[in-house]
Amino acid sequence: MMETEMSIDAGTSVSLAANELNHTYGAGTPEEHRALGGITFSINKGEFVAIVGPSGCGKTTLLRCLSGLMAPTSGEVTLAGEAVTSVPKDLTLVFQDYRRSLYPWLRVDANVEFPLKNSGIDKAERTERVRQALDDVGLTGHASKYPGQLSGGMQQRVSIARALAYRPNLLLMDEPFASVDAQTRASLEDVLLEVWERRKKTVLFVTHDIDESVYLADRVVVLSNAPSHVMAEIEVDIPRPRDQIETKATPEFVELRAEVARLIRDAGTRET
Repeated sequence: MMETEMSIDAGTSVSLAANELNHTYGAGTPEEHRALGGITFSINKGEFVAIVGPSGCGKTTLLRCLSGLMAPTSGEVTLAGEAVTSVPKDLTLVFQDYRRSLYPWLRVDANVEFPLKNSGIDKAERTERVRQALDDVGLTGHASKYPGQLSGGMQQRVSIARALAYRPNLLLMDEPFASVDAQTRASLEDVLLEVWERRKKTVLFVTHDIDESVYLADRVVVLSNAPSHVMAEIEVDIPRPRDQIETKATPEFVELRAEVARLIRDAGTRET
């Protein structure tokens, strides 16, 4: 386990870095709430990092600040060494609620293509990107269907395909599998890992599921209760490729899962 009381070195290997991020809602009012309390960590290029923490610790607030959707009260976010002041072009988000992110009146292929239409990419290239992205998530035969004709898990695959078709170097995911059943969730986790291992994108994955964080990630960043800070960063030294049954039965997985669970359980009693 690596404790993280450190400054960020924005070297060439660093993709995304947060340095002393603070965010307060309703500052100066009776409803003032400090969500982030000085978060510092970084993600290297091609790395898969998961963020976990107690419910209400500010995970989504953190992701919004990292993505440029929300300005932090203080602190800095950098992407490839450049300050993030708005949503960068080299970044894509996948949210939990796929029902709101897809356009029900557009076919699957049109949904995936939609963010590319004003990007200056010609039609032939857009078509190829859509084809490849749908193939990556196992939806090649469903391009002409509408979202309402697909299961929830398949609709979330469409959302992931749309993110991949944009070809960002950094993919931010906010509890993307929380709205599906356990079996579908496991399938989507494996789809994501297959795509990540093939494309080697940098992934920051926010989740409340401890098993999911350990199964997917190279490293798990554990947040405290709000105002949240980084309690620890857990290196996940489990061989890849991983398997839903075999990996989760290993002593290494069980030990890491217990370590993360203890940190989250104790978060409310630790000084922040």
